[in-house]
Amino acid sequence: MLDAFTPLHEAEYQDPNYYRNFENIIEGYFYHSFEVTFTFLYTLYRKVLLHQKGEEEPAVLDWERLYDLAVDKATLEFYTMHARKEGNTFSVKTLWPFRETVYFYRLLDLVEKGGVNVKEVLRLLVGFQQKNENATLMRNRICERILKRKSVLEMVENFVYGSDKNYIKPIVDFLVIYESEVRKDDSMTREEQDAAVALGRRIGMAVAKSEDGKKGDLYSLRKARKKVDFLEQINRLQFKVSRDKQDNEFKFIVPADVYEGKLTDENFQEFKQFCMIAALNSFNAAISDAKK
Repeated sequence: MLDAFTPLHEAEYQDPNYYRNFENIIEGYFYHSFEVTFTFLYTLYRKVLLHQKGEEEPAVLDWERLYDLAVDKATLEFYTMHARKEGNTFSVKTLWPFRETVYFYRLLDLVEKGGVNVKEVLRLLVGFQQKNENATLMRNRICERILKRKSVLEMVENFVYGSDKNYIKPIVDFLVIYESEVRKDDSMTREEQDAAVALGRRIGMAVAKSEDGKKGDLYSLRKARKKVDFLEQINRLQFKVSRDKQDNEFKFIVPADVYEGKLTDENFQEFKQFCMIAALNSFNAAISDAKK
């Protein structure tokens, strides 16, 4: 254990005001327990395992040091305690152990090798239309599920369609990588996930390109509750968005594999969620490009 103690303290920060005991390299405001835990573990990842400071380019993860730190010399675990001041004392609200250190650092390595900026993802997950601590409530819930190796698909879909953000690409890129990892034993395969994302990209691009297409079309499609309703809505959309803004005819084609087994009654909900998130991302990108 003593061998693991020293490298952990590379991330320590002496705050004269005692607000924190580690230097949060992600920056920004983090109010809630799970998002603070996420940033603490990410700081360890950068400073201890990647030997980085500030805005340096991503480096190669020191797997030998990770093994020494988290497996061989000590089983690295953390207890996260959340307490609030009540009168002259503090009341403990939650106390939970975090034992998935190796999983978390492998995930970060995979995500960053995929070109995803974790700092940007967390920044975009702030609901700036909310005030004070409420602004990061959804981010805290998403961080909780990531730390517990659970899907965040539904939460991310609700967040991106409930916010006024016109740029969500880092969130989408993170989601695609993350979900494929936590769903390895799930009924929805990576091929089905990729098919949903590909369909969503085509839908978003077609709606943005069309003279008759509107962002509301995506919200209407998202309301479909059954596979048959979803496919019927897509067929209607194909006829509606058949001409671009220059009045030229174009075809929005649904990939054949959607009808050949990639979309099923069993995976419909997850398929639609992946599809709609990708559609919104593609729509935003196309609208942004058109304004340049």
